[in-house]
Amino acid sequence: MARTRRQPSERILIAGAVEDLPEIHRMLAELPENAYGQVFVEVALEEQVRILPAPPRVTVTWLVRTTRPSNVPSLCFADHGEALAAAVIGWASEWCVTDCEPRTSVWIGCSDSPWAEQARAAVQLELADAGQQVVVEYGG
Repeated sequence: MARTRRQPSERILIAGAVEDLPEIHRMLAELPENAYGQVFVEVALEEQVRILPAPPRVTVTWLVRTTRPSNVPSLCFADHGEALAAAVIGWASEWCVTDCEPRTSVWIGCSDSPWAEQARAAVQLELADAGQQVVVEYGG
């Protein structure tokens, strides 16, 4: 049996909120089978969680705001984009290290959230500091 060389996988990070679901769904449907990475989707309520068409090595994590406390004392649960930003920054601290994969594609939606804007900047810096080729796209 002849061995075939697999194309190198591309690591991805896709992060967005419920309003970004059509775009997230489209991006996941277009990923190659050997893609790997993480998808974070922030929703307000558990009822908004659904199955997304992700390749086998792409993990989808749902972040339900009403089940998470906020860092803002006056809020009873996480602000719009807050849980997403925390997840993205946590991902960056784990995966954006020197001598790791040479290329990472990042798409971050939740464009109306200052929390998500901070996370975008943090990921951009972490990837660049790790010497990785960085492609960070923003949702609209």
